[in-house]
Amino acid sequence: MNWVVFIYKVPSTPTKYRAYLWREIKKLGAIYLQDGVCVVPDSDDTHLFIGSLAEKVNEFGGQEYTFLSTTFSKEKNEEMIRQFNIARNQEYQELIPRVHRIQEYFQEEEDWEFSESQARKIREEFQKLLRQFQAIETRDYFEADAGRKLQLMINECRKQLIRHF
Repeated sequence: MNWVVFIYKVPSTPTKYRAYLWREIKKLGAIYLQDGVCVVPDSDDTHLFIGSLAEKVNEFGGQEYTFLSTTFSKEKNEEMIRQFNIARNQEYQELIPRVHRIQEYFQEEEDWEFSESQARKIREEFQKLLRQFQAIETRDYFEADAGRKLQLMINECRKQLIRHF
């Protein structure tokens, strides 16, 4: 397996530079090996993303190095994949209470009709949940188990929405 290793260092002030890079790297789904050193699976998309981050590091007055690594052992590859899946599973798990909240609406109102404002609120919550799920899914490089389970739960919510609205 090929990995992109991104190493960067930016001035400690202003802190907004480090915060910006951290948020962007989190969006990408990279795993930090240590401060300023992260790794992500090799793909065209990750190359473009890391390339734009490298430009930002330089704009911020920092230094960056990007390497393509194929030197990990089979065991190290498996460990890296496990770390990626742990990170994604945690993100997916954070969405489960939101799915349960939507399901509770339907349990509470099983025999009733929803008001227009209730229906709008439920649809908006579902759309927000769906956007967050899709954002995680884009960085789920190795199809973490919790993602499949959450997808099934979201599909059930979608069916309830269709049935009630």
